[in-house]
Amino acid sequence: MGEPVAGKFLLEILTKGMYSNPMHVYREYIQNSTDSIDKAIADGIISLSEGAIHIQIDRDKQEVIIRDNGYGIPAAKAREVLLSIGDSEKNGVDERGFRGIGRLAGLAYAEEVKFITSTYGEKVKTVMTCNCVKMQELLQKSNTETSDVMETFKAITSFSDPQPENQNEHYFEVQMMGVPLDSGMLEENSVWSYLSETAPVDFNSQQFSQAQKIRDYFAGNGCPIACYKIIRGSRKLPIYKPYSRTLSTGKQSKTKNKDFVRDVEFVYAEASDGKPLYIGWLALTDFSGIISDKAVQGIRFRKGNILIGNNTTFVKYFPSEGHNANRMFAGEIHVLHNELVPNSQRDDFEPNAIYSEMRQALSKWAGEINKKYRRGMSEATSALRRLNQLNAEQKELEEKIDSGTITSDEKREQIADKLKQIAKKREVEEKTVRKAQKRGTFDADRKETVENVLSQTETATKKITSLNKKIVNADYATKHDLSTSYSRDERKLYQRIIAVIDTFFTEDPKTAEKLREAIKSELSVKKK
Repeated sequence: MGEPVAGKFLLEILTKGMYSNPMHVYREYIQNSTDSIDKAIADGIISLSEGAIHIQIDRDKQEVIIRDNGYGIPAAKAREVLLSIGDSEKNGVDERGFRGIGRLAGLAYAEEVKFITSTYGEKVKTVMTCNCVKMQELLQKSNTETSDVMETFKAITSFSDPQPENQNEHYFEVQMMGVPLDSGMLEENSVWSYLSETAPVDFNSQQFSQAQKIRDYFAGNGCPIACYKIIRGSRKLPIYKPYSRTLSTGKQSKTKNKDFVRDVEFVYAEASDGKPLYIGWLALTDFSGIISDKAVQGIRFRKGNILIGNNTTFVKYFPSEGHNANRMFAGEIHVLHNELVPNSQRDDFEPNAIYSEMRQALSKWAGEINKKYRRGMSEATSALRRLNQLNAEQKELEEKIDSGTITSDEKREQIADKLKQIAKKREVEEKTVRKAQKRGTFDADRKETVENVLSQTETATKKITSLNKKIVNADYATKHDLSTSYSRDERKLYQRIIAVIDTFFTEDPKTAEKLREAIKSELSVKKK
């Protein structure tokens, strides 16, 4: 019996199998770049502000280039490091990548991938080329040229002879050639959007007014947010997180609202061993509905400021209605404990005792914010909006009464009933708003708005009695529609016809009014 072999098909699992979403290729290479930049900063090669990652996408040439100015790989170690699979010197604690397979991510989505690197003080650069077309050929079941994973990987790689380089240069560059057009990796807008959500970038302070407050809180707790400059395209524009001062809510264009991010709330916890467990922020808005922009929808997990999972990963932490609840919130939870390790797919964390502690603590917090904000704030905001609408409806009704909209007894009853419904509904909404006001649910920014709506409500309520009297005492607007040439009986018949129209078109008063005017016009001159 021979020795066990790590078969060649493991290479397929470690490429396309591990990274079924082509966009994750960007995440893996950026993750490696940030670790390299950190090392360059620690060694004094660059300052914190100098670290940068540049991404170039050329759809016409079907090429992607990702380059950082981090530490790079020394020439003496480059061959060993670049040929290693699943063997990393990274500790997985203060470095983001540690499994030693992220470098393989691009092999499934290109015809050729080059890794080019140099480190500070060396006058050479290393270039390794991976023939991805050949890899696919070798991974065919009918192909017997190679059998194990390392033999196959070495068969598709080649190293150029040492090439000269400026000794002050230090970098790692990935060049992907022959990227499929249908992979999505060449669609710049989609890539920039993905990176704004996923990559360890900073907030845009000009768009998100709470940015500095979040930075200060994190730094004040000894957990500054690690942010890196990721520069996109030939215009060299920085990528920022997608958060801004407003959030669109509602599912359809007719019902969409703009919720303002009025403040942020923070959460921080330590594990049972005394080490920091997580730190996070939550956007405080009007909570008027589901956030429609999926780029900011939901509470997000991050480690090392890189997204873990997606906008639905936090759903399971809510005690009930998780999916709907999470979609009404925006915020981030940055996990801190070194035992909270992202799984190989980076869609959650490896299960262990510390992970269970985090689940328990965050589930409790999720229940609290769901009750306090989603139900409490959302209910209060909705009540305030409805109260304002009811006041407006009464004012419109008042104008109709004064302008002679009562055309029959049936119409009189309809208007009286409508006024009664407004008063009844308003009483309920006013109680909700006043309770919320007493609890301090509304922030200082909306204090004046709330007080104005309540003042208008008091005025409108006081008018109910006088409006009812107007309705009872109002003459029919039809009384003078016809000229005196019509007899009393003819006028009564006309009023009965208008009453039938009012009743028939109760739900469509505009059509009833048009019919009335048409009949009135036709009868304006009595024909002999």
